[in-house]
Amino acid sequence: MKNYFQVTLVALLFAAPVFSHAGVGGYATMRVFDCNKAVGMGTGYISAKIFIIYEDGNTEELPLLPYSDKNELDNLKKVNQTINGMKAKGYFLITQYTCGEQGNLVSDYTFLKQ
Repeated sequence: MKNYFQVTLVALLFAAPVFSHAGVGGYATMRVFDCNKAVGMGTGYISAKIFIIYEDGNTEELPLLPYSDKNELDNLKKVNQTINGMKAKGYFLITQYTCGEQGNLVSDYTFLKQ
């Protein structure tokens, strides 16, 4: 009987870290509308911006400069700054996907928070 309790205690000690993280973490999605000369949404157009949706449902919207050769580097710096900000908040970038064509680029970033 003593061995049963020892085995149970050891099993619980190994399982404790797993249970202590239950309900913690989740995914955040960041979508970047960058070069968007013809991105139509309903009857309007989306300005260059970054949308972030956090695992708890909260959202954030960050403006970018209108796309031009002059603003391209500044917008890239803003995207990089935002990715580093996500890292500082405890997120890890797990996927990145860009689709579109010339004049219409949309990039999605998926982050995991542990």
